[in-house]
Amino acid sequence: MADTTYLKKVVEPYVREQLEKEFGIRFKSMILILTTGGTHEFDAVSNDLKIVGAIKTAGGRTVSQKNPSGKIKDAEAELYYLTIVQARIRMLILTSPEFYGILQNRLKGRLAPGLTLKLIQLPIEIQQEVAKIQQTASTEVSKALKR
Repeated sequence: MADTTYLKKVVEPYVREQLEKEFGIRFKSMILILTTGGTHEFDAVSNDLKIVGAIKTAGGRTVSQKNPSGKIKDAEAELYYLTIVQARIRMLILTSPEFYGILQNRLKGRLAPGLTLKLIQLPIEIQQEVAKIQQTASTEVSKALKR
């Protein structure tokens, strides 16, 4: 099974650090109460609770050069949670320029008011490790589908 702890231990802190540099405030992962009364954990929440973000490290197209429908649905689910949380700035943060482009095209004219897509590219050494994790996960899914 693909070990995704690297994403929590390295990628998410890197993205939060970049947000801290941009906005001048600390960010952390936090469970917030939604307007519906339920809760959801967001990956990047500013200390003053005015900025809430979800981080997605999904890559681009599939091996067969198709849009990654499962990854798109996952991102759209995260956008749903962002629509029902109170914050001045709500954003889906992507680390892959290719996936960012895919979502920009797909969501053109469909993104709820007040939501933004943000691209924060990873340094090459982190992106290479993420690519290895994604490849392992992709191989596992392919094998499972062949069964």
